[in-house]
Amino acid sequence: MIKLIATDMDGTLLKDNKEIDKEIYELLPKMKQQGIHFVAASGRQRPSLEKTFKDYLEDITILAENGAYVVHNGEEIYASVMSQELIDFVVSEIQKLDNVAILYCGKNCSYTTEPAVYENLNSPRFHYQIKLVKDFCEVKEDIIKISLVDPKGASEYSFPILEKKLKGKVEIAVSGFDCIDVVNKGVSKGKAIAILQQKWNISPEETMTFGDNYNDVEMLQQAKYSFAMQHSEEGVKKYANYIAGDNNKGAVVAEIKKRINFEVKK
Repeated sequence: MIKLIATDMDGTLLKDNKEIDKEIYELLPKMKQQGIHFVAASGRQRPSLEKTFKDYLEDITILAENGAYVVHNGEEIYASVMSQELIDFVVSEIQKLDNVAILYCGKNCSYTTEPAVYENLNSPRFHYQIKLVKDFCEVKEDIIKISLVDPKGASEYSFPILEKKLKGKVEIAVSGFDCIDVVNKGVSKGKAIAILQQKWNISPEETMTFGDNYNDVEMLQQAKYSFAMQHSEEGVKKYANYIAGDNNKGAVVAEIKKRINFEVKK
């Protein structure tokens, strides 16, 4: 019996235009009634995810910032705060790259010095809680993730360079076409799922996960029912036990409905 379902958002539960498959809203109360925990697992921030699920927050768990921050019913379950020394080191390496933007990610807000990044993440497509600052010295909030925005394509340009510099010191993963996320060593969506599994006494055999990118790999490995989306790279698909269909055609919801009986007993 499946007791935990976790899904990535962008490229997975969300369509390419960033719209959510609204049928998931109909399933959330039914899953809760059957004792199934639903986890929105994303590289996005908590406020963005909460706006997406604003009418269903009692029915879900928020796994934000690639596993660096987990909230259930408004209660913080887990947070991994980066030290200032580590932040300074990571940022110094990022600043050696050309034409990339930096995003500081706190528990409640994100921060950037780039107007274009601010406008994009502040738009209805992402509805981020974000502030445009002149200098990152203005940021007083604890930081749980550093992100890089690379318009050239993160996989091809910035990731290979940064991986060599940062490997062994942090967790670094491509998150979408143009983003790289950096968090504390040992932090991942998979570790966050493992924390929830232990908290709720749920095994991998009772877990279903969905993802499409390399930042989802550890989460896929935490579940017997692990699904990579059909557009995922082969390097991601090899970690999944199943392949889901098109995120633009409701593939996540379809797989959930296929394996869960939603007939509610009166």
